[in-house]
Amino acid sequence: MRRPGAAVKTGFAARAQGGKGNVMSSVDPIPAGNLSVPTLIRQAWRNAGRAFVPALPWLALMVLAAGLFKWVLNTGTGGTLGTLAALTALFVAGVQASLTAYKAMMPGAPGQFMSLVRTNLALYLVFFLVGFFIFFFIGAFGVLMLQMSGIVDLSAETADAQISSALSTMMATPYGILLLIVYVAGICGLCFLALRLVLSGAATVRHGRSMVFRTWTWTKGRALRLAAASLLTHLAPFMAGLAVNIAVVHAMGQGEVALFVTGMTGLAAQVPFLLAGHGLAVAALPPMSPEEAIG
Repeated sequence: MRRPGAAVKTGFAARAQGGKGNVMSSVDPIPAGNLSVPTLIRQAWRNAGRAFVPALPWLALMVLAAGLFKWVLNTGTGGTLGTLAALTALFVAGVQASLTAYKAMMPGAPGQFMSLVRTNLALYLVFFLVGFFIFFFIGAFGVLMLQMSGIVDLSAETADAQISSALSTMMATPYGILLLIVYVAGICGLCFLALRLVLSGAATVRHGRSMVFRTWTWTKGRALRLAAASLLTHLAPFMAGLAVNIAVVHAMGQGEVALFVTGMTGLAAQVPFLLAGHGLAVAALPPMSPEEAIG
């Protein structure tokens, strides 16, 4: 019997001359259900280190695209079409960087660019729709709390000018505390959704087809473990990168050159966050069944 934590081989399907075969790779060292939080963290950063060099050219292109996007967005150069073109370039470079990173972490994985594009777009749509309804509800609840507090009469003609100061005043009251609780609950809901879908990109690359909600059951009962691991694979590197970029922005100012440079540094500082996040998803993938391992 294999003890918890023992290495497990993972198979990937490969097509060869009209037939099917197996390409074996020891990528996920331990079944996700047996992974402790420290092991998840170690494996995530190990995966990130393995993917850095192979993904570096695409990461560099993504960083350049981020600088271009921030410059175009803030200067208005090219108008709406210019902004969309810069955003598309950033998206394409990002997807290819992710694909390259995942394949470096999972040698032999059959994932393709377009399947990962579809997965990413589906995830963006899911989070947009869920986020829209959550924050719409929070906004409506905030208006209700503001009206019930009696601090400002929202029907008055001068209400718009008073809302900002009224909100600040309300936050020190029970109405403000209720609004804060609802806001935190909404953020936690989005975080829970992200944790439950964190395997989508890695699963898409490993299985060679778009997978979004198919991975939902894989994270059932593991959200707390993934959340604990994400503190050191997502939150810590993200906050560190954010602090670095704030310092750079403060030092460079808001000139056009500074916009381009800080756009690049803003994303470059988040590379550890991006790679470690991908690494955690790969580390948390459950082992493939024999049927899945055969193409």
